Amino acid sequence: MNHGTHHRRAVFTDLDGTLLGPDHQLSERNRETLKHLGDLGVQRIVVTGRSLYSCDRVLDQTFPIDMLVTSSGAGIFSYPPVQPLQHFGLGVVEITRAITVLEELQLDFMVHAPVPDNHHFCWRRFSQHNADFDRRLALYAGCHQLLQPNETPQAGAAQLLAIVSAADSTDLHDVLSQRLPELNVLRTTSPLDHCSTWYEIFPASVCKSHAAAWICEHLNLNAQTTLAVGNDYNDLDLLRWAGISCVVANAPAELSREFVVVAHHSEGGFSDAVSHWLTSFN
Repeated sequence: MNHGTHHRRAVFTDLDGTLLGPDHQLSERNRETLKHLGDLGVQRIVVTGRSLYSCDRVLDQTFPIDMLVTSSGAGIFSYPPVQPLQHFGLGVVEITRAITVLEELQLDFMVHAPVPDNHHFCWRRFSQHNADFDRRLALYAGCHQLLQPNETPQAGAAQLLAIVSAADSTDLHDVLSQRLPELNVLRTTSPLDHCSTWYEIFPASVCKSHAAAWICEHLNLNAQTTLAVGNDYNDLDLLRWAGISCVVANAPAELSREFVVVAHHSEGGFSDAVSHWLTSFN
């Protein structure tokens, strides 16, 4: 294999629960795999639900990638150094409609500021006990405030996030999607307690696959030969979009039935997925 064989190819990978281990660190094996991809001329793109602020907690300037997609597609950056390339946000009408629906369903929710400052948010809650919601408030202490009655957040909000203290509910996801047909509602398992469910509400133009397609067009990459690696429901559209897709063994059964399964994220599943992908070009 040489540089010329792979120069128009790309690997898109989720971060938590996929590329990083349970300790949120990049294993030496996965680091070497990323470096090898770089040597081959393959574009290495992390596509995560984390904000840029949150990414700074686990990535540094030596992290061997070429691009970073944050907030499930709301922000696209070159990396390193971090340079903004594209971002997407919600209009006032969309924000107001989403807030109305979440209030009617009495869901605890947050409204995030525009990219790249979307670690700041305002919030409203209805339940007295929502440990995962409280955990996220504590994690972002100093970056949030209560959403006052009749207050509408500024235009360009990156997303709304509703947190439910229960296992993933297909029914609730369907209800939100039906009541907000003009928006994109993503369901994912909480990265904090690993059992609550998060419902992320984005502009229709925001999802991981749309960001990946934008990057392929921007860099003149061959989308049909891309690899996607993921582990959760919010990776589903990216996995279905890519030419070859793999999920790590810790993915939900629903995803494992649809895609190639590689090792657990704690056992180098990402590297196994890359090996599987590279072998397909021999």
